Amino acid sequence: MVVTKIHTWKAFEYHWRLWTFFGLKPPPRNSVWFKPYVAYAILLNISVTFFFPCTLIINLILAKNMNEVCENLYHTITDVVCNIKFLNMFLVRKKLLQINQILKRLDMRAQTLEEITELQRGVNSARNCFKIVGRFFCVALITSQLVAYLSPERILMYPAWFPWDWRASKMNFLYAHSYQLYGLTLQTAQNLGSDTYPQAYLVVLIGHIKALSLRIKALGSEVTPFSTSDDEFKKKNENHLYRELVDCIIDHETINDLFRIVQQGISSTCLAQFFCTGLAQCTMGVYTFYVGLDYSKLPNLIAYFSAVTAEIFILCYYGDLFCQANEKLINSIYSCNWVDPHRFLLQRSQKINTVMAGNIIPVSLSTFVTVMKTAYSAFTVLNKFN
Repeated sequence: MVVTKIHTWKAFEYHWRLWTFFGLKPPPRNSVWFKPYVAYAILLNISVTFFFPCTLIINLILAKNMNEVCENLYHTITDVVCNIKFLNMFLVRKKLLQINQILKRLDMRAQTLEEITELQRGVNSARNCFKIVGRFFCVALITSQLVAYLSPERILMYPAWFPWDWRASKMNFLYAHSYQLYGLTLQTAQNLGSDTYPQAYLVVLIGHIKALSLRIKALGSEVTPFSTSDDEFKKKNENHLYRELVDCIIDHETINDLFRIVQQGISSTCLAQFFCTGLAQCTMGVYTFYVGLDYSKLPNLIAYFSAVTAEIFILCYYGDLFCQANEKLINSIYSCNWVDPHRFLLQRSQKINTVMAGNIIPVSLSTFVTVMKTAYSAFTVLNKFN
């Protein structure tokens, strides 16, 4: 039976399209398009990645009272952290590109329909995760427009400073609003790539660990009982199984190399995401507490809260699945039908890996609960000072 080949690199196809658009993957230096691309990337990132958060930060600094501080704070924090994550992506992009060659080697090892199905499920999960978070972000973007359209007075989507008085005339307001729409759309796209790539790489890691578990479990499944009189056949069979075992050990080391690169690439992003989510949730509560609930902003608050919460929930969920996949790999070693001392070499090489945010905090559902509790506790403390 002919088995379809798998290409797990496709799990990151959407992400690299986004990063190419934002200037993180230039063409070769000898390409005629290299200099125009660099010029485009610099212009794009100055106009959005630099200037857009500056408008929020300056407006926060110029806030005249606590109401204005609360109204500006959660938007400013989220956008600044978004840009920090994008900067981190710029710094680790070369490491993530190395993963392509590792994945090609592991993809070639998937020979059975069960292994390829497991890997394809990982690719589909990564793409679905990107689409789900993307929908949350689209809703948040659309509802931010409603803030300006539903308000009885002329206001911007997010409070921001501009070098011109946007309140002075309708045309000035249109300039400011158009820039915010442009900047917010691109910043949302940046954040979508930065917030979903850790999950995507974890899902692919999980898929390859599960595929390796299937290969290990199948070792010795066709071994002829040792009571057979055909010693030559038994020796050939054992030699074949030994080669398969060595290949599995090499696969395991390759997956460990893949994990180390992924861990370096997503560690800072995960830590920034935990910090951003907890702080954004707390400041949204403080804003509602101090300023009061404006019904024109309610849809955006709900969408915004849902989006930042869904980001870390999905991340922590896959962090848990990653640990479970490692445990399943150990169980597969015990389930292997080939009873031979070399089998324990693979067992000794097995190490339970855990994804860590900032090499400090484990990425798991228990961490998600801790972040939610911390945000609520901080809000409760602030509430007591009323």
